Amino acid sequence: MYNQKIGISLASKYNIPTDEVLKIIKNVGFDAVSPIWTTEEILVETVKNARELGLEIQSLHAPFGRANEMWSHNAAVSDAAKNELLEGIDACAKLEIPIMVVHAWIGFEYKFNKDGLNFAAFDAVVSYAEKKGVKIAFENTEGEEYLFALMEHFQGNDTVGYCWDSGHEMCYNYSKDLLAMFGDRLIMTHLNDNLGISRYDGRTFWTDDLHLLPFDGVADWDYNVKRLLSSRRMPILNFELTTVSKPNRHENDPYANMTLTEYFTEAYKRACRIAYKYSFG
Repeated sequence: MYNQKIGISLASKYNIPTDEVLKIIKNVGFDAVSPIWTTEEILVETVKNARELGLEIQSLHAPFGRANEMWSHNAAVSDAAKNELLEGIDACAKLEIPIMVVHAWIGFEYKFNKDGLNFAAFDAVVSYAEKKGVKIAFENTEGEEYLFALMEHFQGNDTVGYCWDSGHEMCYNYSKDLLAMFGDRLIMTHLNDNLGISRYDGRTFWTDDLHLLPFDGVADWDYNVKRLLSSRRMPILNFELTTVSKPNRHENDPYANMTLTEYFTEAYKRACRIAYKYSFG
């Protein structure tokens, strides 16, 4: 799109080969992609194919299944989680991917104790990323207190930035204005929509994280763009979307009934509506 590049995160599974998915993404108009970590062999092939098509590689999404273990005071536990992230940083450096997106926490049942936090594993990861020339973007998810602690701990460290997930903000973070907190450190976006927190009592759960196309949920995109315009400027606006409904949810089912060409075309149209507001706002 004129004056604003648009990117999209790659899902882990499609019903056609990833190289064919990349061709569709390029043909419908996207400028960049952001893969998720799988194996180095698959990642290398994905990056090679994307670049041959003229797509930029904006970021790599790191593994997040062990995010809570990064905080462990047991080195045997935290080292296993840390080593996954170090492997991701090596891949970013090797493949010239400038940003790695990292979750600060995983899980909905926890007791946060700021005085008992152990930053050692994160310190090692950030130090290694700095040596390798890779930026770390901490993303808002559940367990937002851990994100806040990391952003405070690494205040003033240019290697660390923020990845704003617009959908997570609504369904995990109670629509707290996280761009007001960290917009000056924004280096990556995961733009998507959902229906907010479904439970009347406000309890959060992962099945509310729908990653709908923009304008298919309850997000106020004029409000979101206004906040983005007050944050650090993004050369690429990235969208993180999925065709797959969460268990016992059906909001994404209509996407699964589309061909991938139809789906990515619709995603691009919605992305352009937001990018236009952002570019000329």
